Amino acid sequence: MKHLYFLVRRSFQLVILIPLLTGCWSSRDIEKLDLLIGVGVDTAQEGNITSSYYGTDSLLTVTYQMAKIKSNQSQDTKKQEEKPYTNVEQTGASLIETARDIIQVRKNTVNGQHQRLIIISREVAENRSIREILDFFIREPEARMSMLVMITDGLAKDILGHMETDDIPSMHIYDITENFDKSNKLLERKSLAKINALMEAQSSFILQNVVQMDGELKLSGAAVIKGSTLKLIGFLKEEELKGINWITAQTDGAIVKVMEEDSDKPIIYEQEILKSKIIPTLKDGKLSFQVNVKSEGLIIEVATPTQDVAKEKNRRKIEEQIAEEVKKEIQTSLDRIQKDLQADVIGFHDYVRIKYPKFWKEHQSEWDSIFSEAPIDYEVKITITDFGLGIQK
Repeated sequence: MKHLYFLVRRSFQLVILIPLLTGCWSSRDIEKLDLLIGVGVDTAQEGNITSSYYGTDSLLTVTYQMAKIKSNQSQDTKKQEEKPYTNVEQTGASLIETARDIIQVRKNTVNGQHQRLIIISREVAENRSIREILDFFIREPEARMSMLVMITDGLAKDILGHMETDDIPSMHIYDITENFDKSNKLLERKSLAKINALMEAQSSFILQNVVQMDGELKLSGAAVIKGSTLKLIGFLKEEELKGINWITAQTDGAIVKVMEEDSDKPIIYEQEILKSKIIPTLKDGKLSFQVNVKSEGLIIEVATPTQDVAKEKNRRKIEEQIAEEVKKEIQTSLDRIQKDLQADVIGFHDYVRIKYPKFWKEHQSEWDSIFSEAPIDYEVKITITDFGLGIQK
């Protein structure tokens, strides 16, 4: 009887262990996969059209950037010097069409679970709704909603084909965006998930602009997407982007240069803490806004040899100089988005929706017009917390 009990127990244990012996049933050999890292979307050029059925206006040339998988770690020097990625271009009327056409030229299966970046050319973004371009990635089960979306003033394929970096261009650009907390010339990361929410709300927003400059890939300025059309309507320069970051307080990274009055030598302020508050006011059916910006930081560089800059009287004077410089940057940005582009890319509408929901519901459809006419006042308070080593207070 005891022997029978032992056999039954052992059989039961084996039954439990059998599913664990199957391993990862859905696994795929990595050497049989093309790992998609980035995608570039351009308007088709004449040389890319193989069928007369379509015209250039209705076709897209899509560049798929895939990482090279090295199966042999003992490759010779020549192999090691090869670029670590492969770019494949396909032209079609839709992204799904170009994606399926890859099957005809690649033996491996394209895997999009590692995709980091989508770059859309200016020409595409100006003439097509950005939703039309991103819809495929939003619906694709393998696509990562954390991938970033950017615009380029030139051709996306040229950005993805940049040869000056020994890294994969898509990864190189993605890694640069990690410096956002160190510079207010950069835009916060705009993931596919964030952009999808903004498109659903029909809100205007900005996307990072990436360019080739002096042989380098550079993140410079931003592209403005109109909420009502979801098309590109213009660009912001780096200085204009700085003003927006002062208002949104999304990054603590900022450098402000002012000149000492007596010596006309530069004094450099580095920000450490930034806070801002946007207050909407509705009076007699008219909207206005008050923006309060508070910044704390230190004097990181002083070109003048004098030790007098740390004295209380001079400290206050420098703080006022820095505040005036910040105000100029804010005003430059507001003039651009309010008067020129008439696009609320900062999100003033969210504060109105929360504080005055009835007004927002009645005037939501005409918000761009209301925003362009709304007075925006701002106050900037700068506090210097330290003058660095070698300068006595």
